[in-house]
Amino acid sequence: MHVAASAITALALAGMFTFAYAQPYADTVTFLRIGDAGQAVEAVRNGTLDIYYQSVPYHLLNDTEGLVVHEVPAGGTLGLLLNPADGERFNPFQLSTIRFAVNLMVDRDYVVDELLGGYGASIVSPFAPHDPDYIRTLEQTESFAIVHDPELAHAIVHKAMVNAGGVMEDGIWAVDGEPVSITVFIRNDDPIRNDIGSMLASTLEDTGFVVERTYGNLLDAYDRVYGSDPGMLEWHVYTEGWGGSFSRYDDVSLAIFYAPWTANMPGHTNPEFWNYEHDELDRITQAIYNGEYDDADHRTEMVQNAVFLGMQQSVRLFVASQADTYVVNEQAIGVINRVGAGITHGLTLTNMQVPSDHVRVGVRHLSQSSWNPVAGFGDVYSSDLAGPTSTPSAISHPDTGEVIPHAVQRSAATAGPDGSLDVPPDAMRWDPYTQQWAAVGDNAKATSVVTLNYTFSNWHHGQPTDINDILYVLYFADEWGTVTGEDDVTQDSEYTSTTAVGLEDLVGIRQVDADTMEVYLDYWTFDVDELASSGVFWVSIPWEIFYATEQMVIDGKAEFSDTDALAHDVPWLSLLDAADTATIREYLVSFLDEGEVPPALEGMDSEYYADRYRAAISWIDEHGHAFVDNGPFMLKSYDDQAGTAVLEAFRDESYPYPVGIWSDFTEPKFPTVVGVNAPQMGAGEPYSFAAFTTNADTIRYFLSYETGGLVSTGEISASGDDFIGVPVEDTAEVDTCRLTLRVFAFSDTVIIPDVQKTSVEVVNCGVSLEERLEELGITGEMEFLRTTASVVDAATREGGVSVEEIIRIVDEAELGEAAVILLAVILEDSLSGDELFEYLRP
Repeated sequence: MHVAASAITALALAGMFTFAYAQPYADTVTFLRIGDAGQAVEAVRNGTLDIYYQSVPYHLLNDTEGLVVHEVPAGGTLGLLLNPADGERFNPFQLSTIRFAVNLMVDRDYVVDELLGGYGASIVSPFAPHDPDYIRTLEQTESFAIVHDPELAHAIVHKAMVNAGGVMEDGIWAVDGEPVSITVFIRNDDPIRNDIGSMLASTLEDTGFVVERTYGNLLDAYDRVYGSDPGMLEWHVYTEGWGGSFSRYDDVSLAIFYAPWTANMPGHTNPEFWNYEHDELDRITQAIYNGEYDDADHRTEMVQNAVFLGMQQSVRLFVASQADTYVVNEQAIGVINRVGAGITHGLTLTNMQVPSDHVRVGVRHLSQSSWNPVAGFGDVYSSDLAGPTSTPSAISHPDTGEVIPHAVQRSAATAGPDGSLDVPPDAMRWDPYTQQWAAVGDNAKATSVVTLNYTFSNWHHGQPTDINDILYVLYFADEWGTVTGEDDVTQDSEYTSTTAVGLEDLVGIRQVDADTMEVYLDYWTFDVDELASSGVFWVSIPWEIFYATEQMVIDGKAEFSDTDALAHDVPWLSLLDAADTATIREYLVSFLDEGEVPPALEGMDSEYYADRYRAAISWIDEHGHAFVDNGPFMLKSYDDQAGTAVLEAFRDESYPYPVGIWSDFTEPKFPTVVGVNAPQMGAGEPYSFAAFTTNADTIRYFLSYETGGLVSTGEISASGDDFIGVPVEDTAEVDTCRLTLRVFAFSDTVIIPDVQKTSVEVVNCGVSLEERLEELGITGEMEFLRTTASVVDAATREGGVSVEEIIRIVDEAELGEAAVILLAVILEDSLSGDELFEYLRP
């Protein structure tokens, strides 16, 4: 999820890649579309495939002969997107209370235990147990007490619908005489999401709504869900899935998943659509995204507030995080398992060695979105395929997540958080109003300066990557991230809204020499490595291709984003599409013939521009697509109809990274909670439990109420076999019969922890008859006698009575509850008062 270290970097690199590469061992890589996981596993087993790029269901791994299985705790995420639009007809999800009630309709434990086979964990926020922010926000998520409780959900919906003017007619809700209908869009290309959608649709029907089920894949969802006007109510629920990722400081996920300004919420900030709005979520997530916090504690507080608001709003719900399992043929070596991304990345493909020097990769899809550098590459399939063709500015260490500079070395100096630095007067920014580079002038100040030292090599079409490619990215961010007026044609509803926020930190850039640049920012963070990475600008498409696509969009022949393409009824720009590629070629020929150059890159020798244009035209003529990059592999062919794509090693003398530089990245040794022995607890008494771990350096526990609220937390150094004491003062106020214990194991060498959850029984949790009656307000003598007489009468009746009948003995609900308690006392050896009370509680 987290693409880059800061707002500036993330926005400048929209649609580009952050994977790592060296010269590959293999000469070619062929991607083959195989949608059926069972067929794919057999193909890997018999050597038809070397690796399968999709997580494999657990039941297919009973027989691992011929396979190497790689497990990844930080897998994908499953969730739901709800449409909150106030449309022309009544939409129950425009009410936040009904949206929140959907949380209670989903059986997360069933999803994890049955659908995922135990390979995952239930979640209620964007953060899974392996995320650092999971623990930081645990108290907030616990406070919502989200459990599977359809009856309570039904009660919440009933009250909200009545308040909204709804009437139940023959078991169906109606508003203004019309049945209330809900459309659930279910991803039927994913069996797990198909089951989740089907179960939720049935529950919504049981709640009294008319439910229409529609099915499709991600391409269908781009049109029906993400690309449509929510106000048209073509959908109400979508079964989402997100690829796995990991970051020490994930400052972008909350904005992406909860905040309207990121163009990832219903409406996508398209001015022609109904748009979800929440000013407070925008404010908090923008502040987090831009690093506007003083220290780690301040950041945690802001993240906690954002999680609370996002869960309260419940436009996007989270169900489960997956622990992915991948299969590789036993003859393939050199596979690198990144703790936050698994094995499906360029590190693996450049380091992988197979007997034939030809790697065969099975994939579910080749692509499910458009290939363009601004608002494309919105799916993991496209990124998996295109990623190995790029040389990134930096990589994350596979085990620790630490930043390792690659193509762009960086260093930072700062006066932050409270001071300022002088900015050289010749530092500049692109001015979209005057259409020229403008110096910042005298007296400009910044908080930090990042110095970038570039290592350039050739593009796949043979021309050198140079500083002009970087300058074009900087130009584009300012030009398309700024709306200069109503007639501004250089804007995109998805790209512009997010870029505008990140540009607030950029003061100016200063080119020092042909491969060195200084970036001045009004930005500071307490982590020195993150600060040094915050001003990095990099590129994965040559400026001449970028320029041609920009002119296509300006001329109204395509759009960068799916949202704008649907709104304006033009194609979603793709560098692989035959028609778009032909149009890009036409622009390049026109530029060459007319001597046209980008205004942002004027001043070079004319042959420089001509050489670039000729190289791009020749590439298109030879390969039939316009996707040009600078990494260790180049895209040789792409045939969606046949379901194949071929990458070829880029054996160019300019490529600076030799074969095998990532070979030292071995299999990570994940910390594991092997077991937890949690005996019964006595409230107000000393308590301890045992935790058994492997590869762990630290253990941290959280003891909580099942209905939300923290009882105790603590941390110790791990030895593998540890007894952990809970302070007696923490258990003194425990007033429930069961608690939840979570034990986390942390390692100093692998950043992702392991967690195990168990229950703790509290033995002295009963409430006396007098205390319970007082809680219920049953204090009057006549009320007490009346209740007692009713209970005794019922209890002594021949044949006895049911609990439900006893509840109906008295008219008042409070007296009915008291009757049950008294009956428990009379019958003694039957159920306890607490058990009966919990049984009847709604």
